[in-house]
Amino acid sequence: MTTPTAAPLPRSAPAEHGVPPQALEHLVQRWLGSGVEPHGLVVVRHGHVVAERSWTPYDHRRPGLVYSVSKTFTACAVGFAEAEGRLSLDERVVDLFPEAADVAGPRAARLTLHDVLSMSTGHRADTLVSRDGSLEDFPRTFLGAEPEEEPGTWFVYHNGASLVTALAVQRRVGERLVDYLGPRLFDPLGIVGPSWQHLGRTDIGYSGLHVSTEALAHLGELVLRDGVWHGRRVLPEGWTARMTARHTDTSMHPGTTDWQQGYGYQMWQCRHGAVRADGAWGQFSVVVPEADLVVAVTSCSQDTQALLDAVWEELLPVLDDDALTALPPPPEQRPDGPSTLPALASQVAPDGIGPWHFAHTPTEEHPSLRSVVVDRAGDGWTLHVDDHRTVTVPCADGGWPAVTDARSTPWVASGGWTAPGVFETTVAAVVTPHTLRLRCADGRVSARWNGLPLGRASLRALTLPSD
Repeated sequence: MTTPTAAPLPRSAPAEHGVPPQALEHLVQRWLGSGVEPHGLVVVRHGHVVAERSWTPYDHRRPGLVYSVSKTFTACAVGFAEAEGRLSLDERVVDLFPEAADVAGPRAARLTLHDVLSMSTGHRADTLVSRDGSLEDFPRTFLGAEPEEEPGTWFVYHNGASLVTALAVQRRVGERLVDYLGPRLFDPLGIVGPSWQHLGRTDIGYSGLHVSTEALAHLGELVLRDGVWHGRRVLPEGWTARMTARHTDTSMHPGTTDWQQGYGYQMWQCRHGAVRADGAWGQFSVVVPEADLVVAVTSCSQDTQALLDAVWEELLPVLDDDALTALPPPPEQRPDGPSTLPALASQVAPDGIGPWHFAHTPTEEHPSLRSVVVDRAGDGWTLHVDDHRTVTVPCADGGWPAVTDARSTPWVASGGWTAPGVFETTVAAVVTPHTLRLRCADGRVSARWNGLPLGRASLRALTLPSD
């Protein structure tokens, strides 16, 4: 069966759909002022893309790691599998994984797919305590951890529950999530080049998906339209309503306000009647039905509540469908233009002709970083960074190298000699939210992540998953 070619979302000027262009610029400036490092932004109103923006060296059309937004795509797979009669949300986990049933206590034995999908298992702590080990053995770990509370009565953010969900779907459908969702979701929505972190032939489900900012906008628009894309039903009828319903009370969650509004099937509820797919360090697809609005953003943010607050306070209050004749801002203020992460440039000439060698003693945040070698390369530099294994990084002086193929060039840098004997650089892992700031002086390296990668904190690990 041939999958129909996906129709793109139409593009329009923001004012044509009641979005003041200056409000989008205010939104971005608010983010920058609150420490949010935006990488990609797509805003959709009334089904039209009214703003899209990338921050070089990132690209909002390039697949990147979206962390726990992966969970929402896993929930979509559950919806398809249920509609196809492959599984039921009333099924018990012990029946989905009968080989592990013998370790389940009375509460664990009652857990259903609904309970794990809604993170209402009754556990007070995540059962996934390590990202290493065999996925095949995890159902035994999960069922062997007896919930402290009755199922359905307690919320904890639970990667282990999401992993069990992903394993159950893949067992029943007989293929990886990324392959199963291809003709059902990715292709109809025009999501290009998705890849998923996996062990063997099993995708981890709770994280590890790499898709673009644009893909997050398409996901949000699909949720907003009740699973319909350009008049064609994609998600099973009624599934988006179930995904976005408040299944679990999160008012006791230790997070901030928008983490205390309730939880659906792998989606959070927010204030203002909104819902969101949510990934670590500020990967969001925010859906606001009352405003007919989707805001998709990929970023690295230490304060993700501040990221959401800016949407609520800078954008929502000024949406005005009657103000459709507003003039666009001057070109230098256009909200859909390219931007860039801060670039580093040389202030002095280097000592000698190079290469220059700098050593690093591994630390808790940089357990495998051992050295950096800086060498000349045309008008810029080449970095050889020994971080788990040596990686070679093109480095522009005063700008950023172009990225034509993120699989072969997953890291680029901007840097230069900022003082006598001092080389500073920012290395961007362009298929993840993460950058690594390096300062090389007196033969030594100091290092700082913009946000500590979850899992293995090394540049070598921050690449697209293999097929």
